Amino acid sequence: MKTISELEAFRQEIDAVDCQIIEALAKRFEIAKRVADFKKQQGIPMMQPGRVEAVKQRRRELGMQHGLDGEFMIALYSLIIQETCCMEDEIIETQG
Repeated sequence: MKTISELEAFRQEIDAVDCQIIEALAKRFEIAKRVADFKKQQGIPMMQPGRVEAVKQRRRELGMQHGLDGEFMIALYSLIIQETCCMEDEIIETQG
């Protein structure tokens, strides 16, 4: 039978992975801000529908290779991309 201390160790492992996920998201969003600056400078539209769908499908496939549910991956990346688009839109439309 597992003890409470073993359960706490699992929780600490999860917390550490959550930190890695958050740090990776922050890095991804920082790169997206640089992309938005580039798009603004070059006059490239923020929304690139073909790219969005390609990213979702590639992440779905990658997730499935790692044993993750494909629909979960689509939903997760839909949220990530939605946030990225909002950030890009704000940069492209509102800054000088």
